[in-house]
Amino acid sequence: MALRQEEEQAGKRVNLPGVLRHCTRLAHALAAGVAVVAMLAAPLTVYANDTTDTTDSSDTTDATGNQTENQPKQSIAITQSTPIVTSKSGYRVTAVISNTDSTATSSGTLHLTTNALFTFVSRTDIQNWAENNAPIPTPNELGSVDVPSIPAGGTATVTIEVNANQQTLASIGSWGPKPLMLSYIVGNQILADLPSFLTRSSDGLNTATTPAMNLTVAMPYTASGWQVDNKAISNRIAETTTSSTSTSSKSNSTDKADKSDNADASNAAKATDTQAISLSEQDADTARSLGQTFAKHRSLQVIADPLYWRQSAVQPSIAGIMQPADFDITAYTALDDTAAYEKAGITTEQWNAKQAAAWYADGGDSETPSAYAWQGNNCWTLDALTAAREQGYDTVIADASFDADQTEAVHTGTYVVHTPAGDVTVLKEQSTLGTLAKGQATSTDAQAESSDAGRLARLIAQSAFYQMEQPYTSRYLLMTFSRTTEASWIDQVMSAFEQASWLNLTDLKTMAKADPYNVSDSVNPDKADDANTANTRSALRQLADSRHDIMRMATSILRNEIDSDEVSSLDPQALARQDANDTASHSNDPTQWIGSLLVLHDDMALRSMSGSPQPTATRKAMVKAAKTLASDLLNGVRINPSESVSVFSESAKMPITVSNDLPYAVSVQVNSLTDSMQIVTSRTADIDIPSHSDAQVTFTIRVSTSGSSTAHVSLTDREGNSFGNTQDTAITSVMRISDASGFIIIGFAVLLGIIGLWRQFHRKKDPDE
Repeated sequence: MALRQEEEQAGKRVNLPGVLRHCTRLAHALAAGVAVVAMLAAPLTVYANDTTDTTDSSDTTDATGNQTENQPKQSIAITQSTPIVTSKSGYRVTAVISNTDSTATSSGTLHLTTNALFTFVSRTDIQNWAENNAPIPTPNELGSVDVPSIPAGGTATVTIEVNANQQTLASIGSWGPKPLMLSYIVGNQILADLPSFLTRSSDGLNTATTPAMNLTVAMPYTASGWQVDNKAISNRIAETTTSSTSTSSKSNSTDKADKSDNADASNAAKATDTQAISLSEQDADTARSLGQTFAKHRSLQVIADPLYWRQSAVQPSIAGIMQPADFDITAYTALDDTAAYEKAGITTEQWNAKQAAAWYADGGDSETPSAYAWQGNNCWTLDALTAAREQGYDTVIADASFDADQTEAVHTGTYVVHTPAGDVTVLKEQSTLGTLAKGQATSTDAQAESSDAGRLARLIAQSAFYQMEQPYTSRYLLMTFSRTTEASWIDQVMSAFEQASWLNLTDLKTMAKADPYNVSDSVNPDKADDANTANTRSALRQLADSRHDIMRMATSILRNEIDSDEVSSLDPQALARQDANDTASHSNDPTQWIGSLLVLHDDMALRSMSGSPQPTATRKAMVKAAKTLASDLLNGVRINPSESVSVFSESAKMPITVSNDLPYAVSVQVNSLTDSMQIVTSRTADIDIPSHSDAQVTFTIRVSTSGSSTAHVSLTDREGNSFGNTQDTAITSVMRISDASGFIIIGFAVLLGIIGLWRQFHRKKDPDE
């Protein structure tokens, strides 16, 4: 304590350079023992302005010692650093220094320091250091570099190279994470600092070797977005062309290594040109990049969406398959409305494990990998696990929300849950590793983690810390990438992990077979996302409406009406591959045609219910495309515009022409209603229209006076429900004498006039008149 008081008094007279930034906090240094000696032996520099370093707070201090603003005007970001230091690697860091001040900075220096003797002893210490909130001194300088003057609003990029033989780096005698500090100093003042981590491997160190910690790294290989070709939808409705062969029939190499050359990619793109649902060009490029990365890192467990896998230009080797179209099982059970999904065209047969295997085999691979259910936007509940098990998924992937209880040390992420449908193995992701792997900072205060390089440094340090927590305890941890993680980030992480001697990269099967951390028949309560649930319900309602319109065409508009049971009996696999398309084109039976349209609709509906963060562009695009499909189908029967009608008698005829652009005959009702009581038309007329033809129906107009009105002509199905367009026809009535009754009326009027005149001339006058 006396030593600390002496230093506090000295702090009033001196300030420390960047290499001794935290020397005023000696309480922790005393606990570190010999670190204090090294710290006290370091030279002190007296600041000309008698100020102290205050960069550990959000305030900054100007040259006269006055507080300026709460937010710093300069900041540091790491763009590249050596993830793991070995005996020969040395250390290299590249940083960008930003100046958001309204004035330029003077030239300065970026210092890189560490504490070669420090060892993190708790997860709190390592997190506090990441947040720049831990009193850990960094007295050992690794290097420095001159920083030129930075203009207002400008940046400067600098690199510090540390040779493997550099004294501080070579003096690190124990492996594991070390605190690392970057300090930007101009004149006598630290304008910005950034805490990060340096992780030393055991390579070249004379230390005891401990068992490696088991780590499984997995990633879902699924689409971030699907696109719909409206022209292909129109062709499917009109049957004007035969759809191209599905990607399921693409030639596949017997070697399932990555097919990433440009020729294969080009051929695959051509094969899907006329498909209604396909991957965007961006998704195809993403698949190629991911495929090349997967080929480099075979220990990465790729879990493929079979629909995406078979349609992508690159089909990498995978460790397992997931539910088709990344169907969100957790949202399905959170909504708890199976009927809503079925009305929208989504049944369990579309996304169960059996169907996933069928889609995968349809892609050309005869060997079916294990099936895993990947978590969606809601938590895994007992109901969700039960549904997954009922559909053939006995192993599921869960994020850290599955078991939120914090333990003193990390543990195996394998759980077994007893459900009414059978046992389910849950592989739970380790929270901190998963957060970093998905490109997120562990907290908003962990400034170094705002960049990939900073997150990677923390990720490597954190994994080493976990192994050091319990070096002789066998544990299996899981870390997953997100659905949209970029190939470059995956490559960086996996390359670093593959160099980490303290990690043993295992597969999902091995982790699933590990002794479970917990076996029970209960899980955390549901924490359903109300916004996501409302969005899902809205999408299902719209999909149900569009599917209902297609079924209306089948049962109430087509002349050869189809029973819904007939459609249900069709093989959706064959229809999806368009095997039946030629037959449908040459037959008067529209069953297969309607079936193919329903399969197309239901494929879009399934893709709209993916587990990607909601609401997604894919959901909006699929729902809109489904509505377009139904709308275009119904609008294939339309009323043609007609000319106005002039009526010169009590009655007339109004012809209406109806066109049928569909490949099958229809039978509908045409209705007419005027907005006048004096000018009316007959109400309804039935009409049959052959395929690709026109037909005409005639309405009778009756008038009782001159004037004008409008006939509103519309279509209804045989059940009386309206559909399609409406057509307004103007009617003008000009009454003329056109028969004997008119002449009789005129004669009677003339007679009355003559009688009136006779009375006028022959009446007797009054005497006083």
